Amino acid sequence: MSILSTSLYGSSTSKGVGGLLSGLDTDELVKQMTAGTRNKINKQYQSKQKLLYRQEAYREVSSKLLALSNKYFSYSSSKTNILSPGFFEANTFKSSSNYVNVTGNANNIKNFEITNIKDVATAASLASKNQVSTKEFSTSNDMTKNVSRLAGETFSISIANEKVYSFTIDKDFKGDNIEDVNDMLTELNKKLDQVNTKLVSEGKDKVSFGINNDGKFEITGGGVLSAASKEFLSVLKMNVAGKDNEGKIGDEIVETELYRIATDVLGSDNQYITFEYNGVLKQIKLNSGITDSGKLADHLQTELDKAFGSGKITVDKTTEAGKITFKATGDNNILGVSSISKHLSMLTGLQSGDYNRINKNIAIDSTRSSGLKTSLTTGTAINAKGEAVYKIDVNGKEILIAKGTSLNDIIKKINAESDVNISYSSTTDTFSAVSKETGAHKKVSITDLDGGNLATALFGTAGTDYIAKNGTDTELTYKLNGIPTTITRSSANISVEEINIELNEKAKDIDFSKPITFDVTNNSDEIVEKVKKFIDEYNEIINLIGTKTKEKPSRSYLPLTPEQQDDMKEDEIKNWNEEAKKGSLYGDRNMNNLLGSLKRVMASFTDVRTISLASIGISSASMDTSGKLVFDEKKFKEKLLENPDEIAKLFTGTSTNGENGVSGIAVQLKKILVKNVGEYGNTGVLIEEAGLPGGMTADQNFISKKMKEYDDKMATLKKSLEAERTRYWKQFAALEDGLNKLNAQSSWLTDMMGN
Repeated sequence: MSILSTSLYGSSTSKGVGGLLSGLDTDELVKQMTAGTRNKINKQYQSKQKLLYRQEAYREVSSKLLALSNKYFSYSSSKTNILSPGFFEANTFKSSSNYVNVTGNANNIKNFEITNIKDVATAASLASKNQVSTKEFSTSNDMTKNVSRLAGETFSISIANEKVYSFTIDKDFKGDNIEDVNDMLTELNKKLDQVNTKLVSEGKDKVSFGINNDGKFEITGGGVLSAASKEFLSVLKMNVAGKDNEGKIGDEIVETELYRIATDVLGSDNQYITFEYNGVLKQIKLNSGITDSGKLADHLQTELDKAFGSGKITVDKTTEAGKITFKATGDNNILGVSSISKHLSMLTGLQSGDYNRINKNIAIDSTRSSGLKTSLTTGTAINAKGEAVYKIDVNGKEILIAKGTSLNDIIKKINAESDVNISYSSTTDTFSAVSKETGAHKKVSITDLDGGNLATALFGTAGTDYIAKNGTDTELTYKLNGIPTTITRSSANISVEEINIELNEKAKDIDFSKPITFDVTNNSDEIVEKVKKFIDEYNEIINLIGTKTKEKPSRSYLPLTPEQQDDMKEDEIKNWNEEAKKGSLYGDRNMNNLLGSLKRVMASFTDVRTISLASIGISSASMDTSGKLVFDEKKFKEKLLENPDEIAKLFTGTSTNGENGVSGIAVQLKKILVKNVGEYGNTGVLIEEAGLPGGMTADQNFISKKMKEYDDKMATLKKSLEAERTRYWKQFAALEDGLNKLNAQSSWLTDMMGN
């Protein structure tokens, strides 16, 4: 028996001595008597093999699609990326200046030169010198209170095994007295209020935390603790469902374990702050000698001096009792807290993200300071609801900003609703604004309205704290066929005489003792060859999918069972398997959908250009419905030289007609590839169905899971087969034993009669 047969059916070796007296071939008889179960195993095995053949066929197609995507639709393959307009540039233009580039009509560019650039268009700007932050951050005033161990911890409650609700205890939870277990009960049950409202509306019992007569935390109602953080379980002496007490009752509570004493936190070498100074991170740990805020300040000052150098960071403890302030010397040095241990953060009020700059994620007028040095006022401005708001004018556009808005959201709102972009530099601690368009007609003006001061807080006072500059125009003189022309444009990107000119802002400083000229190199043959290779590889995939979906399976060639393979030669097995694999994708819906999508894209018009593939020499052969393409190299080259930009847009253009729009050919093909094999072969219709070998999808796909089900069924049948063999062998052994006894009796009778 082969290794495969042994693995599938188990060993067929004798489980005893058979046939010595009876003369029966016990092995063969047992094999015949267990044929029914072996046939069941064979059917499961053959079903699994059919799935395996289908998976192999899927993966063959997926691999080729992924290779096509990586080669022709990925920006990492710059030379062969059809999504790049540069792929279709029939000519390469080399400028005599690094600050000027051109594209367009090659014949015109050959006779084109730039003789002077007086100015290059710029955007209007507003550059503020007003530093907006306090340039410091501080701890809270009181570092003497104890710290709740449960603040910020998480837990989940499962209601009647139907739904799980997750909760987080507030990070700043302290309660009136965190040493009292009743405060903790109140906080926990407050978290359950919303769930209980829903339960009551459904006619169900409320879920709540309580303390029983034994002083143990318990959950009453139809809920159990299904998950919780390690600290939560430790403090409340509870276990999650499935362990002790089924997640409903804990051990006796120790009230002193509900909190950590402030001095214990300050004196623990497990507590730390990681400071960042100009991009360099240093972690500072506490020690047992720290007992109050003053000693904490001294310790941090000493360690910061060691970490970053003496005199660079000041730890000030003299401002208010119990409060520590951190400052960095100089206006442009950035200091902050990169990370901090949980209990030290709760005790000091310091948080990860506290810096000596504004915190753009915190509301500008919240109780926890955003770091803005100017106190804000809304003035008399109100919104439609009658609420006080900040009102500013940006280039004539009135913008209302609600109280409680973060600086990040303020920046987004102004940038979205106006014709300028504002930004904040953490290095200089200043705001700036730039017009979205270039040209001398553009300006930037940001002022407060109705007595508010938000604009002044961010940008300072006009003429004192910031300088506003209007935009400028491009003024350029060129010669085409020897005829000079001077033009003025509001952009640095100009189109004249079918020539696209792109100017760097430094172009105005070029020495024009010699004009700027351009060399033209024709590379149309290279593009034709690249397109030809793409068409060939595309046709290979179309042919592969078309062949596999039309190839019918043969009922005469089912997958070979191990027993059948035992009786065949190697070449016979190989030839049989090749026939058995045919038709594994016959009529497959996913493959037919893929093939149909590819054929439709290559035969359709787009919204971005009126030309089609057929008009540039790429079309199906006459009477051919397979989807394969014929490439007319001569016609394509002619069209390419006539207007490469048109062809580039046919492939790479993006429709502006929303969901119903039809973008360029390459854009559509990319979407089809992503839909079927994803960006990297990890997602997509085909990947979910069959996966790819050697990666995370190798066994995480529909077919692999179905094959696992067949493996499980075969394993069960194999156990049944083993039990049958054992039973039959025992029966034959009993037969041999009976014959042996009869022989013994016969011998005795013979002996007696002989005597």
